[in-house]
Amino acid sequence: MKVSKYRRMLLYSIFGFAVSAFSFMLIPLSDFRGSALQKIIAYMIGALFWLGLISGLIITIKLGQIRKNFSEKKYKLPGVMCFFKNKQAICCDVLMGASVILLVIFQKLFGTYHIASIVLLSLTIFLVYIHSIVNGNNFAYATQKGVKK
Repeated sequence: MKVSKYRRMLLYSIFGFAVSAFSFMLIPLSDFRGSALQKIIAYMIGALFWLGLISGLIITIKLGQIRKNFSEKKYKLPGVMCFFKNKQAICCDVLMGASVILLVIFQKLFGTYHIASIVLLSLTIFLVYIHSIVNGNNFAYATQKGVKK
């Protein structure tokens, strides 16, 4: 498989994770005891979360299988357990740490269901997903230098 196609698949997995993380942004519009539309949105949040997460994971697993045919592991641990492995990971890990701290502060100040807390929750979850990707072997393989594109 060409590295450009591999990178495209990596972007598809990021898109799936983004759908999963940002599904929480619909929480203010949902209510299981509200109107029909609010009930639909409430169920849609769960569906988007799980569909995004599962599709992102399936693509990531497939990328790992493809990478194993062409390259050895660069890192011994999975990306979720690694920190600061490259420039992108440093940026992502710092942002993730800051978003976790801000999330805790905003939830204490404004409550769990305040729009700022929900936005930070979505952002924090997305940054945890991205942290796992950019610190992982699939990302290292997709961005390695000297490989025919």
